[in-house]
Amino acid sequence: MEIKKAKREKIKVPIMITGASGSGKTVSALFIAKGIIEKMHSDLSEQEQWEKIGVIDTEHKRSLLYADSTIGNVDIGEFLHIDFEAPFTVQRYIQAFNLFKQAGVEVVIVDSLTHAWSGEGGILEQVENHQRGNSKNQMLAWNKVKPLEKEFLKLVTGNSMYVIGTSRSKQAYDMEKNEQGKTQVVKLGLKPDQKDSLEYEFAIALRIDQDHIAEATKDNSNMFNMPFKITKEVGEKIYEWSSEGIDLEKLKDELISSITELATQSENHENMFKELHSKINNVPLKNVKTKVLERMKEMLEKIEVPSVEQQSENELDEEQTEFFDEANPPIANDFEKK
Repeated sequence: MEIKKAKREKIKVPIMITGASGSGKTVSALFIAKGIIEKMHSDLSEQEQWEKIGVIDTEHKRSLLYADSTIGNVDIGEFLHIDFEAPFTVQRYIQAFNLFKQAGVEVVIVDSLTHAWSGEGGILEQVENHQRGNSKNQMLAWNKVKPLEKEFLKLVTGNSMYVIGTSRSKQAYDMEKNEQGKTQVVKLGLKPDQKDSLEYEFAIALRIDQDHIAEATKDNSNMFNMPFKITKEVGEKIYEWSSEGIDLEKLKDELISSITELATQSENHENMFKELHSKINNVPLKNVKTKVLERMKEMLEKIEVPSVEQQSENELDEEQTEFFDEANPPIANDFEKK
């Protein structure tokens, strides 16, 4: 545990879009994704930009209806697509993310998140399977499934890529007493067909109505205070906001470069690097936490680089040691043996 000055970091923003069927969740997600990629890779062609966007489609390939079409003033190109069928397990979502990462995708659209919760093989079904029809086992069943729920949450909000998750809406109800004091069921409006607190895990959570107007239910950026229509420009604004601050990926690359260079400065540096690297099981440096890399760099920097004279003396000592090695006696001893 240590105290540091607070510094803003660049993040890959997780975004959630909720709405009823027909509200425009998928198209809105594509618009936002395109705006992010345009700002991120303005040097790429239109089609190359679309290939940086991947859709995990749990909705019977419906996202493909929008490929190679013009909606509003946006020409939607050939984005990368995974037809994601049941079972909707966390492990299969992880596999899909990994496939997109290997393909160079930088914005993943999960359309939709609902299936991971209430679909076949989703969290609720796994709880039921562990419960085995016994209501008394509910707490135990949730304890077994909780790690998977956390793993899925980390996947969609972990900032390794921009993630835009869509979620279906369902009618919310509550019990209230009327004027006569009788308890009755009342409609509260629509809510995400998802774990109740999920939208609060995202940096930006939007709800879209049937007129395709969005309203922010959570907004860490403080940019969306009024109802608005989602356009490509929304994605551009989100990227600009998320890009302010320290670039952690760039910082990590610089640390790895410095460590690699330090390890070549002397034999002592090289030995120290090998020793430190072995303590973390020689895993590739790109997979090591930034904090650990910073510590490695600090320790390597503490080693003094020997002067030219010291290097010459060390080399002479090594030559003499090798020459007078007991296992390989000098020539004089050979004469003595004769």
